[in-house]
Amino acid sequence: MGLPHSTLDTAGLSADEALAAWQSSIGVMFDTRLNAGTENPFRAEVEGFLLGDVALGRCSAPAQWFDRSRRKIERDDLDHIMLQFYTDGRCGRRDGGSADETQPGDLWVTDLAQPLASGTTAFSNLNIILPRRVIAPLLKRPHGHHMSVLSGSDPMVMLLRSHLQALLTTAPSLREEDAVTVLGPTLALAAAALNGKVEEATAAPFASAIVSTIRRHIEFNLADPALSASAVAQEFRMSERKLYYLFEPLGGFATYVQDRRLQRCYEALVDPDLRHRSIADIAESMGFLHPKSFSRAFGRKMGMTAREVRAEASRRDQLPSMQRTADQWWNWIAHMR
Repeated sequence: MGLPHSTLDTAGLSADEALAAWQSSIGVMFDTRLNAGTENPFRAEVEGFLLGDVALGRCSAPAQWFDRSRRKIERDDLDHIMLQFYTDGRCGRRDGGSADETQPGDLWVTDLAQPLASGTTAFSNLNIILPRRVIAPLLKRPHGHHMSVLSGSDPMVMLLRSHLQALLTTAPSLREEDAVTVLGPTLALAAAALNGKVEEATAAPFASAIVSTIRRHIEFNLADPALSASAVAQEFRMSERKLYYLFEPLGGFATYVQDRRLQRCYEALVDPDLRHRSIADIAESMGFLHPKSFSRAFGRKMGMTAREVRAEASRRDQLPSMQRTADQWWNWIAHMR
């Protein structure tokens, strides 16, 4: 089976529909405003491929401002690092000068766990979005690259740019099983570009691989009421203390499992095919037996009540049909953890 593939092209939509489609999709990460004087008609194009736990793509759009507030960060709980090569146009921080802007070929880094206020000219870029858990073990400064510009003439940056261009060219012919093969080298190149050099392998990437395996096990068994720290530790032949240690960077084992169950509830609430199921039934299917406890936990995690989420999903169903497919790139990003 080929890699999951998604596109967005606002051509053929009215100016208002095109802007709404773009802002609704990019809204999974950023709030956007068009720069004054942006020419009509508005046209945005995005193509994306899902490479295991990583989203790879290209994008072109008119000049605009991108914002990510602390409130938005708290609400969506995204913890990803986005790497973008601006092949056309420029990107930079709004409080910076020309030295803080990209030139064609430069690498722009966005940490989605930190506030952002940036601006672009009309642009085209290559981008890759990495959950922090898969790249942080390879970085010297996992939180220290936000809104930085890395020169396109740097050898490590050049290698990463060439690699992403090659990946995008070959992505339509890659199979899902190929993602396992290419993901390791891709992460190594990304880390080398951010670190400024290739680092010796350490035990951290190995620990990250173990955690990824345990996370997949948890995901498969989320609806099982018997899922517990002791059961998981026994399954992976480790002590509960070791399990708790591995999950400390993710907020702890119990918190992680509850968050994933809440996310699964959210996905059910926005699925139009599950609109017939009651909120209480969805919550109970994920182990939330007390409605009030579920409501409090869901509200803290999502920043909205379950009823509000379902109402918002109904409104989005009225958008053009191209936005209603379940495998669109903005859904990948929202659900990548």
